[in-house]
Amino acid sequence: MQYAELHAHTAFSLLDGAALPEPLVARAKELGLAALAVTDHDELGGIVRFATAAREMELPAIIGAELTVVVPQCGESLVTHLPLLAESRDGYANLATLVTLARQDVTHRGHPRVTLDELAAHASGLFALTGCPRGWVPTLAARGETDAACEAAATLMDIFDRRVAIECWDHGLPEERVTTARLIEIARALDVPWVVTNDVHYARARDRMVHDVLSCLRHDKTLDTMGTRLRPNAEWYLKSPAQIARRWRANLDGVRATLAVAERCAFRLDQLDPTLPAFPLPMGVSPDEYLARLVEQGARERWGEPGTSKRTAEHEKQLQHELGLIAKLGLAGYFLIVWDIVRFARREGILCQGRGSAANSAVCYCLGITAVDPIRLNLLFERFLSEERTEAPDIDIDFAHRERERVIQYVYERYGRDHAAMVCEQITYRGKSAVRDAARVLGFSVEQADSLAMLSDRFSAKATAEALRATPADDAESDGAVASALGGAMVRGTEATNRSRAEKEKAKQVNRPMTASDRPTPNAAYEPYGSPNAQSAGTRDLARIPRPMHEQAARGNRWEDPYAGEDHVERRNPTTALRATNGASVVERAGLDPNDKRVRALAEIVGGLHQLPRHRSIHVGGFVLTAEPLHQVVPIEPASMPGRTVIQWEKDDLDAAGLVKIDLLGLGMLTLIQDCLLYIRQQRGGTIDLATLPMDDQAVYDDLCAADTIGVFQVESRAQMNTLPRLKPRKFYDLVVEVAIIRPGPIQGDMVHPYLRRRNGEEPVTYLHPSLEPILERTLGVPLFQEQGMQVAIALAGFSAGDADVLRRAMGHKRSRERMAAVCQRMLDGMAKNGIASGDADRIFNQINGFADYGFPESHAASFALLVYASAYLKHYYAPEFTAAILNAQPMGFYAPGTLVEDARRHGVEVRPVDVTRSGWEATLEKRAGGAPAVRLGLRSVRGLGATARDRLEQALTERPFTSIDDVVRRSGLDQRGLRHLAEAGAFDALLPHEPDVRKRRAALWTLLDAARGDAGPLAPRRRVVENEHVAPVPAMTRVELTEADYRMTGISLAGHPMVHVRPVLEPNGVRSAVDLLRHGRDGERVATAGLVICRQRPGTAKGFVFLTLEDETGLINVVVTPQRFERQALLISRTPLLLVRGVLQVEQKVVNVRAQQFRALQAAVGAEFAKRHDFH
Repeated sequence: MQYAELHAHTAFSLLDGAALPEPLVARAKELGLAALAVTDHDELGGIVRFATAAREMELPAIIGAELTVVVPQCGESLVTHLPLLAESRDGYANLATLVTLARQDVTHRGHPRVTLDELAAHASGLFALTGCPRGWVPTLAARGETDAACEAAATLMDIFDRRVAIECWDHGLPEERVTTARLIEIARALDVPWVVTNDVHYARARDRMVHDVLSCLRHDKTLDTMGTRLRPNAEWYLKSPAQIARRWRANLDGVRATLAVAERCAFRLDQLDPTLPAFPLPMGVSPDEYLARLVEQGARERWGEPGTSKRTAEHEKQLQHELGLIAKLGLAGYFLIVWDIVRFARREGILCQGRGSAANSAVCYCLGITAVDPIRLNLLFERFLSEERTEAPDIDIDFAHRERERVIQYVYERYGRDHAAMVCEQITYRGKSAVRDAARVLGFSVEQADSLAMLSDRFSAKATAEALRATPADDAESDGAVASALGGAMVRGTEATNRSRAEKEKAKQVNRPMTASDRPTPNAAYEPYGSPNAQSAGTRDLARIPRPMHEQAARGNRWEDPYAGEDHVERRNPTTALRATNGASVVERAGLDPNDKRVRALAEIVGGLHQLPRHRSIHVGGFVLTAEPLHQVVPIEPASMPGRTVIQWEKDDLDAAGLVKIDLLGLGMLTLIQDCLLYIRQQRGGTIDLATLPMDDQAVYDDLCAADTIGVFQVESRAQMNTLPRLKPRKFYDLVVEVAIIRPGPIQGDMVHPYLRRRNGEEPVTYLHPSLEPILERTLGVPLFQEQGMQVAIALAGFSAGDADVLRRAMGHKRSRERMAAVCQRMLDGMAKNGIASGDADRIFNQINGFADYGFPESHAASFALLVYASAYLKHYYAPEFTAAILNAQPMGFYAPGTLVEDARRHGVEVRPVDVTRSGWEATLEKRAGGAPAVRLGLRSVRGLGATARDRLEQALTERPFTSIDDVVRRSGLDQRGLRHLAEAGAFDALLPHEPDVRKRRAALWTLLDAARGDAGPLAPRRRVVENEHVAPVPAMTRVELTEADYRMTGISLAGHPMVHVRPVLEPNGVRSAVDLLRHGRDGERVATAGLVICRQRPGTAKGFVFLTLEDETGLINVVVTPQRFERQALLISRTPLLLVRGVLQVEQKVVNVRAQQFRALQAAVGAEFAKRHDFH
C-alpha cells in the first residue's frame, strides 16, 4: 500500500524537529513513501535543502509550513497550529507571505503568529490540514466540544474554499484515539476527506532522545524536571507505508487520501523564477545601452581616449567581448545595480573596493567597482562570468566597516523593504555549544559544562561525542585528545570558517541507506530522568516489557526501544575489553564520573545535536533583491539589529532558488585607510590619492622585506612575517604572490617552498613542457593561481575560456568522478591534437588537477595587494596618523591595541595616556612643536565603557571640558563603576596636578568616592577639597602596580611593558630579549626567552604544530611547538599568559624562530592575564 507523509518537521523547527532535511529525505526514500511534505513551524528555512535532497533522491517534495494561528474563542485568544501545503506557485507565494506576516511583529519575537483575517487574505493556492493536537479543530474535539469543532472546520473550509482535510494520527495513546474517532466523525459530517499523518519530528525512533533534549531547551528545563512536557513515547518518527497500514488497518481511507492530497500539491521549488528589480533608466534607453555608456565613460577615466598607448585595440576588444556576453545573459541590470551602490558610497566619501573574481572584469574596473586593471595583469574574464556557467555572477564589495550600515540602509531605501533583504546564516550545533546545552539539560553544573566545553572539538559535535565515548589506552593518548581540543581553538579566521562550512556540508551528505545498525551505541543509557509519563524508556531487561507491548514492537509498533534490555557484553571487542586502560578519558579530565548514567547519555546527545540549527544570524554582507515582492519568494523577518531585515535562507540556498546575491562586506582596513587619509589632511594639510600612490617606493618594500608589518593588511601574521624576508618583495606583483601563497591551499599543495627556493636561486626554474612557460613564467614555473590552470587548458588543449572555467569547477572541492573522467579525456585529446606527447600531457593534467583545489584566485590576490601596499605606505610615512586610525578601527586585524601601541612607540610615535581633560572618545592627534603629531589615547580604550557611556561623555564634553573630578561626577552621567574605571585607568590624573604621579590614581579614587558619596545631610556636609590642596594621604603605587592597572583597565601600558618588571630577574639567568635574539642570535644555539603570549595558532595545514608569538619590551619573537611537546603541556601552553621558553634558535634568511623544548609559567602580578590576545577561538 502507498502512503504520503503530509506532516513532518525538520530541525528547522527550532528546538522541536530533530532531523536534518537530507537524512529525513533519505529515510523517506528508503521506506518507500510516495511523497513527503515538510511543515516546519512558521518556517521555510529548510525547504531548499529539503527540495534539493528530494530531487536527487527522486522523491516528490511537498513544500509546506505549520503556521501558528491566533483564534478568538469565548473572549480569549486560542493559539493553534495549522499545517498548510503549497499546491501552486501562487500558493507558495501566499505561504511565504503568511510566514513573513507571522514574524513581522517584533513585540512577539520568538512567538510568531497570524490571525484568521490574515489567513483568509492569503489562502489562494494553499491546502490546509487541521493539524496536530494543538490544531484548532483537534483542540475542540479533544475537549468533547464536537459542535464547536465542526464550526471551526467549517470556517477553515470557507477560508480555503474546501481545500481542507481533517488530520488524524495514532501514536499509541488512548486519548489520541478518542480524539481521532471524533475527528473522523466530523470529516464525515462535513463531507471532507480525512488523512493520516504521523506528525513526524525525527527520522527514527532512536532519535527521540535528541527531540526530548531540544524540548528541554525550548522550555529551559532539565530532563529531571520536564515531566509531562515530554512526549510520552518514541512514536513521532517517520514510518513506512506498511507500518501505517498496520496501525490503521481498521480503516484505510485516511491512508489512501494522503495520495490524493500529495497529487494536488504539485508545486516544486524549481518553479520559482525571481528576477532583479529594474534599474531606473533615462527615457528610451535600454539597460545594455546605458551600461555601455557608463563603461565608455569609465574607460576614458581609467585609460584615456581610444587609440592611445594606454587604451589599445586589446582594451576595446575585451570591453566589447564582456559587454556582449553581459547582454546575452541579460545581466546589464545587475551590473547597474552594483554600480549604483558603489556610486552612492563614493559620493558619501565611503571608501570601497570590489574583490574576488569580479576583479577579472574590465567592465567592473571601468565602472569603478574594482580597482585592479585586469588587462594589465592579464586576468581571465571567464573566471568571473561565462556562458557555460549556470550560477549568477558573484560581486563582493568591501566598504569601510564603520560606514557600511549607511550603504545597507541606502539599498533598503532605494529598492524598498518589500524587495530587498539580507541573507541569513544558520548557526548550527558544534562541539562546544552541543556540550554546553546537553550538559545543561542533563543537570550538570555550569562549572562542569565549562570544563567539558574546554575539552570539546571546536568544529564538530560528532567528533566531541566520539571523544566523550573514548577510553584512552595511556596518558599519551589522553594528552593527545586534550591537545586536539585545545589546538582547535587556535585555528585562525579563514581556515576556521572553511572548516565550519565543511562540517555543515558533510552533515548534508547521506552516503548510504540507514540500517538497524545505526541505533545508539551500547553506552547510551538514555532515559527521560524523572519523567512520570515516560513509558519504561530506561528498561534494561526485555523480559520486563509487558508482552503485549513486546509483540507490538515486533510487528513494527516500535515506540519502545526493543534493544533497551541488552547487556551488549557479546558485542565488545575482547581485546579492548580485557586491556587495562591507564589514560584519563575526557570526562575524567573534566572531573566527571564515567559511570554516571548522565555521562553515558551525554555523548549520544552531543552526537545527535551535530549540525542541527541552533539559531539564526545575519550573513556578513549578503543582500538579495527581487522585482516581485521578496516575501513571495522567501519569508522575511526583522533582524535583532535595528533597521535590518533578513530572509530565512542561507547563501548556499540562493542558487537553487534562482536568487542573485550581492555581498556588501565591511573591511576594517578600509576604515583605517579612510580615517588615516582624513587625519593626514587635518594634521599636515596634504591630500593623498590612493590611485596615484607610487607603487615602486623602495623604502616601503624595505619595511616589507624586513617583515616590519604589524598592522599592515594581510601580511602581519606570523606566517606572512616568516615568508616576507624569504620572498623579498620589490614590486607590486610580488605582493600579489605574497597574499596568495600563505593560504591553506598553496601550503597543502606544496607550492610555497618550491616557489621560495626558485625565488632565491636555490633551484632552477623548470616547466613540464615549453608551452607552459608563458603562463607560469610570472610564478617561476609553480602554479599558484586558478586562472593559470584555465590558461593552460586554453593554450595547450584548445579549450574556450568558458570551457576552461567548467574544467576549474569540475576539479574543485565538489568534484565528481563522472565529470572528472569526461573533462580529463577531453583535455588529453586536446593536448594530443596540439602535438603534446602522451606522457607530457599526463604530467600536465596531473599538475593542474593536483593544484585545482588549492589555487588562489589571482584577481582576489591583486585586489588585496593594493591594500597591502597602501597600508604599508601609510605606516611608513605617516606613522602617528596610522596608529590613531588603527586604534579607532578596532576590533580588526591580528594584534590587540597593546601590541599596536608598543610597535608604534618603537617606531618613534609619541603615545599619550587617556585624560578626561584632553581625550575624546576616539584616539586623537595632538600637535607637537617641530615634529610629527602625538597620539592621544581615547576614552574608548577604557574597558567597561559602552555605547551609553560614550553618548553621555561626548554630550558633556560638547558643553565644555571637565575641570575637576567633582565636575566629572556631576556632568558625565556615568555610574560609579564607569567613574571608577576611568580613575583606575589614570584618566583623572591631570585633575590632580599637585599629586605625585605614583599617587594620582589612588588619590583620584579617594576623591571620586568622596564626591560620589555627597553630603550626609545639612548637618554633615562633606569636606570639599579646595584647589591646590592635597587629598588625604594614600600610599603610592609601584611601577609594577601601575602596569598591572593599565593592562587591567585598558590593555595598554605606557608605564612599561610587563616584561620590564621581570627582566632584572630573567637576565642573570640567561633569558634573552626578543631584539637580542633577532639581532645577535645564531642558528642552532640553545636559548631561553620569555614574554607575553599575544597569539597562539594551530593551523590545519601545520600537521599538529603550534605557533606562539611572544611579546616583550623590545619586540616579538616566534616560537614553534612540536605536536609531541604540545600534547605533553597543552594546558600550560594554551592558558598561561606569561611564558618562559627554552629551546633551539632557528635562523634562516633573517627569519628567527625558537623551536621550543621546555616551557615554564612566569608568575608575576604585572597584569599579563588582562592582555588581549588572539587565540582564534
